[in-house]
Amino acid sequence: MEIRDKSKHLHGWLFSVVLFNILLVGWLFFVENSDEQLRLWVIYTALISFFYFVLSFSAGSLYSFSPNSVTTFIRQDRRYVGLSFALSHTFHLAAIVSFYIVMQERPSIIQVVGGGLGYLTIYVMAVTSNDWAVKKLGFRRWKQIHQFGAMYIAIIFMNSYLSTLVIGQFKLTSVLLGCIIVLCFILKIANFFRSKNS
Repeated sequence: MEIRDKSKHLHGWLFSVVLFNILLVGWLFFVENSDEQLRLWVIYTALISFFYFVLSFSAGSLYSFSPNSVTTFIRQDRRYVGLSFALSHTFHLAAIVSFYIVMQERPSIIQVVGGGLGYLTIYVMAVTSNDWAVKKLGFRRWKQIHQFGAMYIAIIFMNSYLSTLVIGQFKLTSVLLGCIIVLCFILKIANFFRSKNS
């Protein structure tokens, strides 16, 4: 019964990813400019992924500071939220690759290496998001892998959204999203010291 419930939760989260992306593609059909379609596809698939990542990344901290039915649910389903993020970011990868192929552009070496390592960590975490992997790797090593991966991805998101300030292009949406990641970091650090002191 418990396994069946877990399966329903996982399928529910994954279905939400697919649904969001279907709705996005449907909306993009109303955008007449094909180049703009591709650009928006990249932007909004990243935004969808961001939503799932923030939920997974901050699940423990949010529950620690505000234990309620919502934060309890997210914390219990954190593994499924993380897997949903991996699926969502795969859609984002498809959007990125399509953009560069159609626009006949090449990503920079920094984008290839930095982004490539990001996707490597995402898929390593996805493959090891099960009880069997925890048992084989040992909880300590498994936790280190997932902590490193989550931190690295958080830094990529933060850099992507806050780098507009560095180059002098203020974009309110990007700054707000970057601040959300910074807030997640602050919550994690505060939760760490809180649990250490207790």
